[in-house]
Amino acid sequence: MRWVVIGSSGYIGSALCRYLVEDGKAVLSISRGAAGPQGCSHLQIGEFTAESFAGVFQPGDIVVYAAGMSSARDCRKNPALADTLNSQLPCALLSLADKAGADQFIYLSSVKAVCAPAGEVAGESAGQPATDPYGQSKWRAEQGLLARHCKMRVNILRPAAVYGEFSGYAGVGQPTPRKRAFVWRNRLRRWCKLVPVVPATGYRSFVALEDLLSAIVILAGSSCNREVFIAAEPRYYNLAAISAAASGRSVKSDRLFAGLLLLPFRILSTLGVKVGVLEVARSELYSAERLKSRLNWRPDGRYSQFLRGK
Repeated sequence: MRWVVIGSSGYIGSALCRYLVEDGKAVLSISRGAAGPQGCSHLQIGEFTAESFAGVFQPGDIVVYAAGMSSARDCRKNPALADTLNSQLPCALLSLADKAGADQFIYLSSVKAVCAPAGEVAGESAGQPATDPYGQSKWRAEQGLLARHCKMRVNILRPAAVYGEFSGYAGVGQPTPRKRAFVWRNRLRRWCKLVPVVPATGYRSFVALEDLLSAIVILAGSSCNREVFIAAEPRYYNLAAISAAASGRSVKSDRLFAGLLLLPFRILSTLGVKVGVLEVARSELYSAERLKSRLNWRPDGRYSQFLRGK
């Protein structure tokens, strides 16, 4: 049995390759880069099109699609490319993998594929399909993959905001590419030493990278087919909780402070300008209860521990 990780140069894809190699799995890493994580067989594909993947898949493969555009800003700038890489390409690759006799296809989507009801803890079926280019491309991919008639198993995993890194043992390639979470952690530590009050924001869901990797492996080893799972830790965080954990100090949230900062953006919104920054005041809470109850997934990481550097 071989794992095929598409998007092996990215944050999650690179970590997944290292995680699998450490566990003794055979891995084919696929990316635009000339080399993949150490311990993997690697295939460089300069342009991600369905035609460039011809002949790649083999019987019994576990295919994980971790490629695509992950930046909401980039998706807004180029929605057509976002739809191609996040939605159309994985659907085309599913057909190729199925024809080759692959065993299963796991698509790494996002909780952003669906807009969670305000103030509620959302499960997989709650909320409305996203309307922004990033979330919409993920939602279309999910619907397209689940609607395809194929013999291989297909499952969707929606991670919450991912943080942390996977180092692995010595000799398994370069460290996982770091995300902005590390940059913001350091900034918050400095800022909160000077400013003990932050704007009030909504709460968000997170998931540790290693917990997400374990969820992928558990899902691959299950008998699930055409199912959607959310991967998120059980705690939620607003800016005050994040700042307090990062700085080790008591940090308060202020609604008046938030109102003053967001006032210009609210004015723009009333004029018909779509302003994404207003979403910071809205809570987006997600539950992984289904993943925990169905597959016995137990997330160990906590975002507060990461922020404290533990």
